[in-house]
Amino acid sequence: MDSNKDVIRFLNANLPQSDSILLGCRADDNIKGHECCEYNLIAINDSQSSPHKLRYFSQASSSNKNSKKIFLVRFLSTEELYKNSLIGYSDFGYYPGQLFQNKESNPFQQKNRTYRRAFKSRLKSEILNNIYDLSLLSNTLSRNRANESTISFELKLVSLRTLRNYIHKYLNKEHRPSHLKYQINSVIQNESMTIREGIDSILEIIGTHRFNISVLNRSENSLKFLLGNIPSPTKRLILDKLQFLREKSMYVDGMLLIYNYILDNYMGPEQKLSYPQLLRRTTDIDKKEKTTLIKEINFLINSNKELI
Repeated sequence: MDSNKDVIRFLNANLPQSDSILLGCRADDNIKGHECCEYNLIAINDSQSSPHKLRYFSQASSSNKNSKKIFLVRFLSTEELYKNSLIGYSDFGYYPGQLFQNKESNPFQQKNRTYRRAFKSRLKSEILNNIYDLSLLSNTLSRNRANESTISFELKLVSLRTLRNYIHKYLNKEHRPSHLKYQINSVIQNESMTIREGIDSILEIIGTHRFNISVLNRSENSLKFLLGNIPSPTKRLILDKLQFLREKSMYVDGMLLIYNYILDNYMGPEQKLSYPQLLRRTTDIDKKEKTTLIKEINFLINSNKELI
């Protein structure tokens, strides 16, 4: 597991008695985490005097004292872990403390088993939602009830959701926001030519062939307006990752990270209504004719049907 010593050092220094797990790309043996990737941890805290919360820690790396590691820790009670439907994981590293050390099973393992059992049904639900949303886009476009820029924005985000479902189905695990390009390439390398051609067509709809440093810079500047001027650890993390990917000339990775962040944080009705122009600039909407949009929508509907 990636940088196991750094995690142990951190837990020993900050959470010596907590039962904790490591999630995300740092717990995925099939992915090498970027230097900018944080360590996502869940720590069980059943103390009545300490409500669940999210905390950020910075610690010097065990291999490079000049390098800082960022640890994102979510504190939950045992009951909250069970009830939180948003927490799921196929890969995790377990670091036992005192709470569950004498028990044959613990809520982390039970949560993982529940997640794996429900994986296929949840994937099917996501695919059906994609088909439904695409059908709505098709009807809206045919009735001239929305302009092409609005449809293009929605279509790009549904395309990303479709790509993520390729990862979910063929890799049988969650998508990793900072490593979407790598995961998509893993699917392409291991599956049939038909699947590869389908993914290539979806990447073309998203416009990855156009991604360069200028596009990334424009999208990042628009994202900064969306994030606002108030300092926050979340803002710092996303911008630090974009800076790292830009320095490595990983422009496609950077743009997919921005798209993923928009998809997970700015797709509510109020947000889309409040920030339409900013969201379009952030996702670098290119002009497309109505006939092209209809063709792309129909293709994505068929692609999602094939994933069921």
